[in-house]
Amino acid sequence: MDKAKLQAQGILEPSHGAYKTFTPTVAVVGAVILAMFCAFVEYEVPELSASQISQYYKWLLDVEVMIFIGFGFLMTFLRRYGFGAIGFNFFCSCLVMLEGVLIIGAVQQVLGKGQHLVTLELPLLIDATFCAGSAMIAYGAVLGKTTPTQLMWLMVGLVPFYALNQHLVFRTLQALDMGGSITIHAFGAYYGLAASLVLSNGRQAPGAYTSCNIKNSATYTSNLFSMIGTIFLWMYWPSFNGALASIEAGPEGITDPTTALQLPQQYYCVVNTLLSLLGSCVSTFMMSSFLNQGKYDMMHVQNATLAGGVAMGSASALKLSPGGAVAVGLFAGILSTTGFGRLSPILESKIGLGDTCGVHNLHGMPGLLGGLVAGLAAFSQLPGVTAHGNTQLGYQILALVCTVIVAAGSGALVCAAATGRLGTNQAKALNSIRQRAGADDYTQGSELAANNGAAIDGLALFEDHTFWTETPLETFYSGAMADGTNYSRRTGSQHMKAGSSHHVRSPSHHGGKDVVAAAATGVAAGVPASPRPDQGLYSQQAV
Repeated sequence: MDKAKLQAQGILEPSHGAYKTFTPTVAVVGAVILAMFCAFVEYEVPELSASQISQYYKWLLDVEVMIFIGFGFLMTFLRRYGFGAIGFNFFCSCLVMLEGVLIIGAVQQVLGKGQHLVTLELPLLIDATFCAGSAMIAYGAVLGKTTPTQLMWLMVGLVPFYALNQHLVFRTLQALDMGGSITIHAFGAYYGLAASLVLSNGRQAPGAYTSCNIKNSATYTSNLFSMIGTIFLWMYWPSFNGALASIEAGPEGITDPTTALQLPQQYYCVVNTLLSLLGSCVSTFMMSSFLNQGKYDMMHVQNATLAGGVAMGSASALKLSPGGAVAVGLFAGILSTTGFGRLSPILESKIGLGDTCGVHNLHGMPGLLGGLVAGLAAFSQLPGVTAHGNTQLGYQILALVCTVIVAAGSGALVCAAATGRLGTNQAKALNSIRQRAGADDYTQGSELAANNGAAIDGLALFEDHTFWTETPLETFYSGAMADGTNYSRRTGSQHMKAGSSHHVRSPSHHGGKDVVAAAATGVAAGVPASPRPDQGLYSQQAV
């Protein structure tokens, strides 16, 4: 069988470069991390370690539950990418935490401090886990659209920019951001969105990386699994915002003990965050019903109900009014739900931005809102609570602008380098695949890897079969794609039945030739049920 034809149907051969690079790449990166741990990391002194366990260990566990269970299961909504969502979330989070200890520790403890070793404190481990959370937010934007090696480099490349941006926000600008609305959520969102734009804009591979792809869809069961992640995230979000807040300590950014007021920061973090989450849950259901003519969209419930936790992050350690905390959550839920229902389809159609998990709506916009809320709340605080007093809002805005610029710039650069997009003419690559595969057997979602000339088809995206064992390939002759009735698209204010789009060819048994089943407009269309052939690309032997 012609290799190009196999590749153009999403069936990668064992010799494909995507299968060869992961093991040696991880081995090299792992060896470097191990060497640096041996040379530059030391334990905390015994006198301080016991107090750190009693104060921080419980919060560290709560944050890890959010990262490994919450984010992992939240991303299982894709009907063909559950293994990839949980598995790569697990792997990448562990890798980012190890790298985070080294780089964040170096920035916090070594840079300008005269210290030569990184001390392994529990607050540093929590910070490294926060960095993993930001990385998983970025992963959500490119979920299902990269090879494991490309994804690993995206995550590895995030950590240095995350650490430097964190230093800029906290130390240079002294912005308020206890729960990470700016440094965790906004940074991760715009890093991932920039990377996704490099992957999914129309110049690269029309439609294959967006909701037009027939496999970028959910089922009833996958949506239920995703709700497990939502519930865990919702329950543990107060711990996320308050993990590094002291039980009773001076405000963030204040270093002079004579001017710092003693505030019950963790109490404020827990109460403010919970009230905001309650508000966002209520407003999400309200807006989802409004946008869907009285019905509810599970995509909204899975995500926008959490927007209150994101929006309260920066101001969580401040003394707000209970009504104010609820109001922040109510507005965040409305903003996030409207983003999913109205803004995402516009961005996808206008600039080709494929945001698989909708991180712009859950983490991007609510993260920006959170930074502004902290600046506005600073006006009502007592003198000495914030680093800049009544001018704090200006520093919050500056921190937001800097974060978006650093995140978007680094995300685009790292993704271009990791995926070989630098200097690659994707239009010529598509034409090359088209000519070699033949007019009747190709999929327009194909792309040409810049380094080895191997094709990765649109049907291989959002698909566990590509990189996981014991997962049969779903084709137009098998599974949900055969009848087009068992899954729903993840875009717009309503879940539309997923079908073929302008970028994908759907075979119907017609004289042995494939025919285009969908209209050129890309509107969902049913795929005719066809018998599975005994031979050919979609036969049992070929799969």
